[in-house]
Amino acid sequence: MELRSRGGYESTRLPSGTTEVELEQQLSGTCRFNRSWGYDLSNMELWVNSGCAARFKVVTNAESSDSSSSSNTGAAIAAVAAIAGLALIANQVSKDRDQSDNNGYYPDDNYPNRPGGGGWGRQIRGMNNLCLDIEGGVRQGNGLIVYRCSGGDNQRFSFSRNGELRVGDMCLDIDGGSNNDGARVLAWRCSGGPNQRWVRSGNQIRSQMNGKCLDIRDGNARPGQQVLMWRCSGGPNQRWWW
Repeated sequence: MELRSRGGYESTRLPSGTTEVELEQQLSGTCRFNRSWGYDLSNMELWVNSGCAARFKVVTNAESSDSSSSSNTGAAIAAVAAIAGLALIANQVSKDRDQSDNNGYYPDDNYPNRPGGGGWGRQIRGMNNLCLDIEGGVRQGNGLIVYRCSGGDNQRFSFSRNGELRVGDMCLDIDGGSNNDGARVLAWRCSGGPNQRWVRSGNQIRSQMNGKCLDIRDGNARPGQQVLMWRCSGGPNQRWWW
């Protein structure tokens, strides 16, 4: 199966019985799993974004059954691969630690901004290639929207080690700790509260407090549209890339 992004989000239906999708050959762009390509078995959908074009291998139930007869050999190979993978991960962690600066911060977008702002951060893009943005600049109480990507400080986000989603010296905060669909998301001083803790789940950004997702209001992805909390649906207005 071949799928191409022309700079934006593209998707196609997966055949019934699909259990897994593998990238077989990258054709153009940069294809990174769960960043510029991925799949959703709940909606039976394969998607690409940000210029990724590739051929994909779709594994179905029938193919999975055929391979079960060689499960013992497969398990042995998997065990060897797992040991090798753990060694690579350990080596990378060691390298990352070596690259940390004197204050213990890492030049990586997954770590928090430095105290007082000026962190690395990166843009988080959503539907129609719009970026998460703090409306009117990074000031306490300003709301979360999507807007044309500019690279400004109000569009540079980073995940902290304890689940905060930081922008400048503020944190994304669910207004009033509300559990309701449609609750506003604001920039607010970091408090460590549960309404400021987030988790990345595939291409969704979920609240650790209530499990709901960052959602472009009404699925209307236009510059200036609010980003609110809503129950997770897997729709394109709840998918984000960083």
